[in-house]
Amino acid sequence: MSELDFWVGDWDAAWDGGAGRNSVTRELGGRVYVERFEALGDEPFSGMSISVRHAGTGQWRQTWADSEGSYWSFVGSVLADGSFVFATPDRVDEEQAFKRMVFSDVTEDAFHWRWERSPDGVVWEQRWAIDYTRRRP
Repeated sequence: MSELDFWVGDWDAAWDGGAGRNSVTRELGGRVYVERFEALGDEPFSGMSISVRHAGTGQWRQTWADSEGSYWSFVGSVLADGSFVFATPDRVDEEQAFKRMVFSDVTEDAFHWRWERSPDGVVWEQRWAIDYTRRRP
């Protein structure tokens, strides 16, 4: 079992002003987590990520690409409070800011996700928050 197993499944996503869905599977011998995200509604947006644990260091790595042409690389770990975070190791894109996503309040059927940015990698500003609920067949 790994720190990302909570994420596997089909999810309904809800945020202020929008909704979407997310599907996460374990593939390639269970070593690679593949995410496929889709925003629903008037502003279509989709993206996907591939996450894998580095065998030597045990550190998680993720690559994200989306329909707006964004491409980011993240490193991940569990925080002291039990949350899981993927963060860019350096400043990225035109904002020249650090980016991170934080998974918190994880239960079997739900979790909270935040997208944050920081000019210095110390003080973080929330830019987007999503509440996920497991979709049942």
